Parts: sequence; C-alpha cells; structure tokens
Amino acid sequence: LEFIVLIAMLFAVIAFSIDAMLPALPRIGAELSPAAPNLAQMVVIAFVLGMGVATLVTGPMSDAWGRKPVILGGAALYGLGAALAWAAPTLELLLLARFIQGVGAAGPRVVGMAIVRDLYGGREMARILSFVMLVFMLVPAAAPLVGSWIIDAAGWRALFGAFVLFAAIACLWLA
Repeated sequence: LEFIVLIAMLFAVIAFSIDAMLPALPRIGAELSPAAPNLAQMVVIAFVLGMGVATLVTGPMSDAWGRKPVILGGAALYGLGAALAWAAPTLELLLLARFIQGVGAAGPRVVGMAIVRDLYGGREMARILSFVMLVFMLVPAAAPLVGSWIIDAAGWRALFGAFVLFAAIACLWLA
C-alpha cells in the first residue's frame, strides 16, 4: 500500500501542477499580460512541453545513473522552476519557469513507472498500476478546487509554493 501511494504521489505531481493552475489563469492574464489575457493559457502548454521533451531523456538517464538520483534531481529542477515561476515579473519568464518545472516533473513520472516495472511483472504490475492510475485520475478532479482555495487564501503565486511542498513530501518519503 505504501509503495502504491508513493508512486501515485510521484505521478500526481504532474496532474496537480497542471490542474491546480487552471483557476489562476484569469489572474495571471490580468497581472502579466493585460493586453492579451488569453496568453496566460501558455503556462499549461509550457509545462507540458517541458515534460514532453524531458520524457525522451529521463528514462535513459535513470538507466545510466540510477532511479533515485534522477527522481530527486528532477524534483529539485521542478522546485527550482516553481521558485522561478513564483518570482517571475513577466509572462515570458513565467513561461520559461514553467518549462523548467515541466522538465523536472518528467523525472518522477517516467522513473516512477520504471520502478514499478523493475519490481513487478505481469498481473501484479497491472494491479499496482491500476491503483496508481486511479489516484492519478482523482487528482485532476480535486486539483482545481485545491488550487482555488490556495489562490483565494494567498494569491496565484502561492500555488508554486504548494507545488514545491507536494513534490518535497513525495521526495522525502522516497529518500
């Protein structure tokens, strides 16, 4: 059970990072690109693009350097991206920071899957991944609500602190 919850948290970093941002888009647009507020939607695209690019190299890196260093290094890069996004004074810097955050998020997701495949096979692997995916599917349903609570309490930039906290809990647990 602990393994399933840990892997699910590693996977959920991505869903939380995307879906918790959705309620913030109008505020980001109003603050960072008031002339074109719809450009704020690019924060989601930048994250997904970074994650997609890094997915291509994360697996081979974990084969060469080990699973834990790549997960923890990815999480550190994710945290750096979140810190940069929190402080970004312009939309362009926010997009760059979200790209970096996406690159970092690929580590826990890709390597988490590799760990499951390393430890389990056949039906047992399928059973574990089905539970992990169940949790992964629940996070997008709850993340916008959690994101709106954070935004209402502390502003849209506080989301990036929540992202760091969520990833830090998962990585400390892994470590």
